[in-house]
Amino acid sequence: MDDSEKIGSWAESVDRSLTASLLLGRDSARSIAKAHLSQLYRLVMGDRSTALAEISKVKSFGSRRLLMESFRQTFSLIYEHPKYHILLEDNDFNDKKVAQQYDLALLKLLRECSNNRNLLTAKLSQYPVKKRKIALKRVEHPDFQKSRRIKLNQNVFYGLSDSELERGPLSWWQWIAVFLLASLFVFIFTK
Repeated sequence: MDDSEKIGSWAESVDRSLTASLLLGRDSARSIAKAHLSQLYRLVMGDRSTALAEISKVKSFGSRRLLMESFRQTFSLIYEHPKYHILLEDNDFNDKKVAQQYDLALLKLLRECSNNRNLLTAKLSQYPVKKRKIALKRVEHPDFQKSRRIKLNQNVFYGLSDSELERGPLSWWQWIAVFLLASLFVFIFTK
């Protein structure tokens, strides 16, 4: 069976599969639709217009709707760099670690767009509408603005220290440097 035959039979098999999976519930049907879309993208080699044409061949309205709900997100997940996948997930911004990871990915994407909001909006146009709105709102959020500022590393003077407990006025390597400098002065001035 060649690729054109596989693509032709894809719509029929998806229609049967998704119609049956809708009986199990929308969540399971949605995950099955995403798997079918991944298969379709491999078959059409990433051509969105061909993929949309194949989706339109699905006879059942419910199945077609499920495929279209997941179309942009699945396409974005397949063709977007993995470091940006957090932008496509459902995130809880109350969790500081998740918010920090999201902001970091969004900052990388913004830098990739040369800090140009119009380019960022154009790049995000490939994302699902909900995820695009969340990302654009987050760019304006004070927490994101705060994370964009340049931060000084607090570990500059304590970088060679092994533990947090050693952080006193001077760490061990700084004491050694002070001792060597003092010894050098004594040695120079005693001659």
